[in-house]
Amino acid sequence: MAQIRDTENQTIIPLRSHHTFGRSGDRTDTLVSSPITSRIHLALEWDGQRWNARDLSKNGTWLGTTRLLANENTPLQAGDMLHLGSPDMPPLKLIDDSAPFSALLGAGHAPSLTLQSFVFLPDQQTPEAVVSYSYQQRSWVVRSMDQDTSAQSSDILHHGDRLSYGDMEWQVFLAETQQSTEISQTPENSIEDIEFVFDLSQDEENTALHLKLTNRELSLGERSHHYLLLHLARQRAMEAANGFDGKSQGWIDNDQVKKDLGMDMPHINIMIFRARKQIAESMDDSFDSELLVERGKGRMRFGGSQFQIFKGEKLAFALPPPDAP
Repeated sequence: MAQIRDTENQTIIPLRSHHTFGRSGDRTDTLVSSPITSRIHLALEWDGQRWNARDLSKNGTWLGTTRLLANENTPLQAGDMLHLGSPDMPPLKLIDDSAPFSALLGAGHAPSLTLQSFVFLPDQQTPEAVVSYSYQQRSWVVRSMDQDTSAQSSDILHHGDRLSYGDMEWQVFLAETQQSTEISQTPENSIEDIEFVFDLSQDEENTALHLKLTNRELSLGERSHHYLLLHLARQRAMEAANGFDGKSQGWIDNDQVKKDLGMDMPHINIMIFRARKQIAESMDDSFDSELLVERGKGRMRFGGSQFQIFKGEKLAFALPPPDAP
């Protein structure tokens, strides 16, 4: 992660892709309280390959002993020293000139975590919440495992927010000033382009999942969360066979899902998010995994409209049905 050190107090500052320094606490990313510093004094910008410094001040900025040209980009590299307002001021030292990235910055004994497609908090084994990117809301969001409502029941994360789970705490660090620029806004794969093939053992103890896409096939092995997807898909296929239309078929009340699977809602949510995570990562995050399981008020359904369910060697359910034109 790109970082700069304030040599006056030895504070380490992670850098956003467009990071400003100055005396105005509400208009800059990092406050510099010196009276000879301008309200917005300096901008550091990542251009995709390197960092550049741009002086925006009245009193000037020095790179070592050289004063920067006002409002012009000057390339930087690790080890460079920037003096704000005077060459005698304690410098800001660029200690890491790598690309910026978003993360959850751990406080105390909490580990810092890179923001990826799914981050379980406080850990993978006993998650209480999950942080993920929502294509619908164009933002990073956090969802509690206790949620019993729609996919929109989530909190949008903003730069600087704090999250506490278990006995650990994190601060949200968003490298991009525009959240939506960090992840592709147009997923390459639609759920309508995926055929889900479930292989269920006769005793229904093991469920494997295979994905068929236009140009490739993916085997996802056996996982416990595949059975949850199969259970929802089977309900959708049965209702389709009974004449339910595409918008109506497959919805199951959450209480019924809990009864069918013998699980509480936090456990069911963990399985849903693990299924979303596995499929999203297998497709290189080029798929909007929120569509995998659709959520409504107090109900859910499988989002795929093309699937086959084999029990043993026999095709048990399919959508569309095998005899459909």
